[in-house]
Amino acid sequence: MAKSSAMRAVEMEYDKPQTYVAATSLRSHHSPCASANNPVDLVHLSRQSLGDRSLETEILRMFHSQSKLYMDRLENAKTAEERKMAAHTVVGSARGLGAWKVASEAELVEQSAGRACDVSSLKEAVEEANDYIEALLGD
Repeated sequence: MAKSSAMRAVEMEYDKPQTYVAATSLRSHHSPCASANNPVDLVHLSRQSLGDRSLETEILRMFHSQSKLYMDRLENAKTAEERKMAAHTVVGSARGLGAWKVASEAELVEQSAGRACDVSSLKEAVEEANDYIEALLGD
């Protein structure tokens, strides 16, 4: 099966050596390298997994499946506490693999969990990250 140009671009980004420069902002948990502009920061993921590609794949697959579960919990939450816990879980898992946009959007939802809030931006960010993961893994 021929690879699409998007898949080749993802592979090139994944295999490209990057230089890590420590983030200076407490609000910004990610590196300022080019990979941080992708839906998933592969340089951050590689650091988190100590370069273990099979662990990276496992983390990506777990985020892909679990993010859908927690988005469903968030959208169907009956109480502020349920919304807050679901959003908090998404924040942590997104930061763990370097899905910075997802983490940022989930943090906003977590902070406004006491009142009904629009989660469409978070849902869009999760879908973008999951599409990227699918392209990366060839799913």
